Amino acid sequence: MTVKDSHTNPWGGRFQSETDPLVRRYTGSLDLDRRLAAYDIKGSRAHVRMLADQGILHPEDAGQIEKGLDQIEAEISGGTFPYRDELEDIHMNIERRLQEIVGPAGGKVHTGRSRNDQVALDLKLFCLEVAGDWRDKIRVVQQTFVERAGQLETELYPGWTHLQAAQPMSWAHYLLAFVEMFERDRRRLASYSDLHDVSPLGAGALAGSTLPLDPAKTAHSMGFKEAFRNSYDVVGDRDFILELLQIASQIMIHASRLAEDFVYMSSTAVGWIELPDALCTGSSMMPQKKNPDVMELARGKTATVLGHATGLAALLKGLPSSYNRDLQQDKEHLFPAVAITGDTLEVLPLVVAGFQVRTGRIALLLREGFLMATDLAEYLVRRGMPFRTAHEKVGRLVATCVSEGVRLDELPIERIRSLIPECGEDVGAVLAPAAVLQNRRHAGSTGLESIRGQLDYWKQRLQGEKRE
Repeated sequence: MTVKDSHTNPWGGRFQSETDPLVRRYTGSLDLDRRLAAYDIKGSRAHVRMLADQGILHPEDAGQIEKGLDQIEAEISGGTFPYRDELEDIHMNIERRLQEIVGPAGGKVHTGRSRNDQVALDLKLFCLEVAGDWRDKIRVVQQTFVERAGQLETELYPGWTHLQAAQPMSWAHYLLAFVEMFERDRRRLASYSDLHDVSPLGAGALAGSTLPLDPAKTAHSMGFKEAFRNSYDVVGDRDFILELLQIASQIMIHASRLAEDFVYMSSTAVGWIELPDALCTGSSMMPQKKNPDVMELARGKTATVLGHATGLAALLKGLPSSYNRDLQQDKEHLFPAVAITGDTLEVLPLVVAGFQVRTGRIALLLREGFLMATDLAEYLVRRGMPFRTAHEKVGRLVATCVSEGVRLDELPIERIRSLIPECGEDVGAVLAPAAVLQNRRHAGSTGLESIRGQLDYWKQRLQGEKRE
């Protein structure tokens, strides 16, 4: 069936001429928003059923429209849908195609609806789906961290602050720290999904409709918790996109910090870990090179996501309230950031599962940098010395070692006791790096009891859990 209109645009009645082709190209968004087609069809189905239930649309027309939407859905999934750039966006493409399929009844699908609430709905459905998808992917990331932590609970990690040697701890403790980071991201997403579980459909252009619409009915039919309370607010609301990108930024920052750690630890100069060959690349010139490109790109792509979040914030901050065409640009930031974040969450488990600890290299390092100095100070505290005094005495002992060019574990016990008479004959046991796993017993520490408690906690949390 052919639709014959004097104007291509849905607003043709007001204008005496067609839109300039250059303007069409400049204002079009079909290349971006065609990925919203499934959500647009879902919203149209819910809207048409509500119109029929409210007596606004004849049941026969509603049935024809639904069949037409079914055909459009099949055409899009089958790659045969006739996209037309001159129709500006996916929403008008679907509506025009619907009219071609079912005739005049197709022109009723937009009854009581504006592209303002229509687009807001499509984006809201997309973002809520993404939030759920990210929560599932984060669980896979966390599961991988927990599995590796279980394998490495007694392996020692030379912990740092300021990129300087600090204290030994378990590799498991290091890995479980990232489980905590990503759990905060997952909880942010849960809060996000609850906060933005509001349907905008029925708000119209900005003031609702004179027709007897039932926004709550369409909201519940699409699985929303509730419908909007204020039509003027909801058509211009893009908080849900900005907040999703802010959460994406936090996810990517956590990924970037892991990436920076792994780039550093796998470097030639450090060499604490070995990354899998399958996750690295080489050099086109230097035959010996093995580059941690996945981790470097995760770090670099984080900057891109941060840029998109900042770009959207800049877009929104200058707009007056309600809908403005500037909001079309939200998808320029949303879709790339979503793709990068999702891909990063998928690749992280490969890295975490595949890296190998170079225990020989680390064993040498654990003897450098006086990593057991704090444990020695606390040993003196347990023997009754004020901590500040113990800190001073151990600091002087470290200075002596530095001036003599020896490691702390190279000093004979007698020499240590001569410099710090308060030390007992058992002080040597305190200086063994492995002692950190036994001498820390409180919850949350790197002590072995604490680590096993953390592992038990996360195994119980993760077991059989899909999506809260």
